Amino acid sequence: MNIGFIGAGKVGCSLGRYFAERGHEYGLCVKGYFSRSSKSTKDAAHFTKSQAYDNMKALIRECNVIFLTVPDGSIQDTWNQVKGYDIKGKTICHCSGAMSSLDAFEGIGETGAYGYSIHPLFAVSDKYNAYRELPGVFFTLEGGNILSGNAEKEHSPEFISLCRTMKSMGNPTRIIEAENKTTYHCAAAVASNLVCGLIDQSLQLMYRCGFSQNEAVKALAPILVGNMAHIADTDPTQSLTGPIERNDTITVQKHLQCLQSEDEKELYRILSRRLVRMAQSRHQDRDYAKMKEILADK
Repeated sequence: MNIGFIGAGKVGCSLGRYFAERGHEYGLCVKGYFSRSSKSTKDAAHFTKSQAYDNMKALIRECNVIFLTVPDGSIQDTWNQVKGYDIKGKTICHCSGAMSSLDAFEGIGETGAYGYSIHPLFAVSDKYNAYRELPGVFFTLEGGNILSGNAEKEHSPEFISLCRTMKSMGNPTRIIEAENKTTYHCAAAVASNLVCGLIDQSLQLMYRCGFSQNEAVKALAPILVGNMAHIADTDPTQSLTGPIERNDTITVQKHLQCLQSEDEKELYRILSRRLVRMAQSRHQDRDYAKMKEILADK
């Protein structure tokens, strides 16, 4: 299976290196990269020990699986270029969490190619090191070619082989429907991006207590890492601790009093009300009525 990447950014480099190192024994061959930037193309090819292509046509001709690892806003434009070449029977993939294959690859059924979304449920934050963290990462898969006049969805042999290979490499996979892509991506954003906002709020409160940024991060690290480990082992409800879980209304009232802005208080109330529901499901014999009253919208 010859794999080519159009786009040489963080995701393209990370997947390429991961496939090159761990997929070769399963028949995956990373042929190379094409990018608008000649330097990025050469850097990615060097990083993955593959070829730097100076034109899109040559890469498409030599690969039967093509990943469009460009920013979400450029996927459709890139696809419009790709579909101008002979891609019959080829498997075209993008890695957007939010965009479905139908949205990305308009008219793909007319080309005879197969279109898929293959998204790693992982925050790829580093171009040259993130591949080391990809073992065990969950991948969501969506797409397939709906043939004209036939409602049956068919998958390409390369896609089926790629799914099997990823499982052999230790990556769980799950196929989701196109209409669920946005909801799925929102779930990932809450777990990744919005958590960053919560941690930033926690750090701001630590700064008010006199902690430096470095001190605050180091002080909170064991709580953050430990909590996520517990959640991964069990679930959020079973991992819940703190004043809301133990129905400590006095402490919660003090928390609200120490918060300086209405935005801070609103954030605390909204999330705490959700925690009350979780705590109630765990401790059905406790009366959380007063806690709910304290956390009600003001």
